[in-house]
Amino acid sequence: MAGEPTPKDRFSAVDLRAVVREARQLAGSHLDKAFDLDHGGLALVFRGRGTGRLELALVPGRYAALVPAGGDHAEGLSPLAKDVRRLATGATLASVAEPAGERYLELDLRRASEPGATTVGVELFGVGNIVLARDGKVVAVQHARRWSKRDLRPGAVYSRPPTRSDAFGLGVADIEAELARSRTDLASTLAARLALGGPVAEEVIARGSWDAAAPASAEAHRLAPGIHACLAALLKELGDAPHGFVVRRGETAVDATPYRSRRWSEIADVEVVERATFSEAAVEFFGSLLRPAVAPAEAARAAERAGLERQRDRQRRALEELADAVAGRRDDADSLLAHFQQAETARERARAEEPAATSVQADLGGRTVRWDPRLPIREAATALYEEAKRLGVKRDGAREALQATEARLAADRPAPSSPSPPQGPIERRREPRWFEKFRWFVSSEGVLVLGGRDAPSNDLLVRRHLKDGDLYLHADLHGAASVVVKRPDPPLGVGEATIREAAQWAVAFSKAWRAGLASARAFWASPDQVSKGASSGEFVPRGAWVVRGTKHFVEDVPLELAVGPVTYDGQEFLLVAPPAAVQARGTVRFLLSPGEERERSAREVELARDLGVGRARLQPLLPAGGLTVRRA
Repeated sequence: MAGEPTPKDRFSAVDLRAVVREARQLAGSHLDKAFDLDHGGLALVFRGRGTGRLELALVPGRYAALVPAGGDHAEGLSPLAKDVRRLATGATLASVAEPAGERYLELDLRRASEPGATTVGVELFGVGNIVLARDGKVVAVQHARRWSKRDLRPGAVYSRPPTRSDAFGLGVADIEAELARSRTDLASTLAARLALGGPVAEEVIARGSWDAAAPASAEAHRLAPGIHACLAALLKELGDAPHGFVVRRGETAVDATPYRSRRWSEIADVEVVERATFSEAAVEFFGSLLRPAVAPAEAARAAERAGLERQRDRQRRALEELADAVAGRRDDADSLLAHFQQAETARERARAEEPAATSVQADLGGRTVRWDPRLPIREAATALYEEAKRLGVKRDGAREALQATEARLAADRPAPSSPSPPQGPIERRREPRWFEKFRWFVSSEGVLVLGGRDAPSNDLLVRRHLKDGDLYLHADLHGAASVVVKRPDPPLGVGEATIREAAQWAVAFSKAWRAGLASARAFWASPDQVSKGASSGEFVPRGAWVVRGTKHFVEDVPLELAVGPVTYDGQEFLLVAPPAAVQARGTVRFLLSPGEERERSAREVELARDLGVGRARLQPLLPAGGLTVRRA
């Protein structure tokens, strides 16, 4: 497996199976006490004849572990902990449900004097939750929520989360069918379609020595038996009493598994340490990731603000798309009128070939235009102008909605306390340089690299700034930014290090980041290979370019960026760029890789605070999607 392994911050389905097998030794034990944990969650203390006192730590959204009783607990009891004590103290643990492919832990507690059962359900996915049910009805819940088919409120009928595919229960034919239906690479297919998640998908790929970036459907028949065998081998390694393995880089734990992981085997500076139980390894690793729980009111306010920020981001994207559509319709209409005779010829040819055709496409002055051939050219242009007007009304409405959301966010911004000195680089007010209208960085070899921020700037960058001697790069994915490597001065040619760094930058600002891939590939081409001219029957949308001829591919490019201050041309800038480029001209403060998108807002706030800059200053520098932040 090429590139850095996907960071892990919560249980996989395999991890939960291991803890369930450990917890089954508690069958027949009695629930003695229930406590709150300092970092959120519950600790259930069981007492049994053969086991003594053991504690089942339940941290929703993160992990569960069976540990010796007597650990640190929070002062006082939450309402949920009180309800568990009231309803289940003295009850016998009757069963621990098999989780299959889910990350949902379910405990069945019973009292001899009562006919019904008390159920404790723990969600170890997403933000997590703990549900307490009695006789099939919810009696208490950590976070009350409601969906169309599931209600987590006191008095509601208790139900489990919707089930996903259990890859470990699939046969070879089922796995082959899932692979054949996929339209993505092998790593994404295993992680999403087979519901393994990123870390387990990478482990399977590492064990099979397969290409993570290869299309899953291409060799489904050949891959399916090997994947089935790898999944069976993983379960077999767990056994009835799983051992734990902690992966360490220096003094830092970076992973914990109930099997000896192979996805780290190509990383030179890691050490695998075996523990007697998987729970011991889980506490060591996941415990190091946790922070003390925040107050409920603060958490609710943070969640509301995060929701507004997600809404603002969606509105911004919608506004940009509408603005692009308005400009595109107007440009199409202008091209029709400016190249009237050429458009009329294309229209007559289309109607001769297909009289009932409702759409014709032609290259008019370097712009691909599509219109209705049933209308005369002037009427077709008028129709495009009218459509631009209609879209303009929607654009104005979207702008007003965005302004309202931004106003709510501004009103919710906490008042500043006493000023404190900034901890990171703050740029003095200065005249922006010409290249700052684009994304940019300077490679470790001193070469300026530029990237488009959106469709209009992609067009502007290539049309105005791609010159002879430059290089054009693009991730091998649709919808990525155009990247231009400027010719060095003096023109000595672009080195391999610069090409590799530019490729790393290209894949970071592509859909590969939001998809959570560990690596991807990019390609480069010369300026004379890049054009807007589409082949017959093709359409080149705004921001896209056609590359003809030989593409030079750069394989296995890791999705990792560095954040830090750099000095360029006598000025200091805060940059997000490939680590080697930042290190060459400044200081790497943090390393970024793909993460959970729902946690992006929190990561942005933390990163901006630690860098000593405003969040608005940081956001335009970051790729779209979730963030995992590691201090360098």
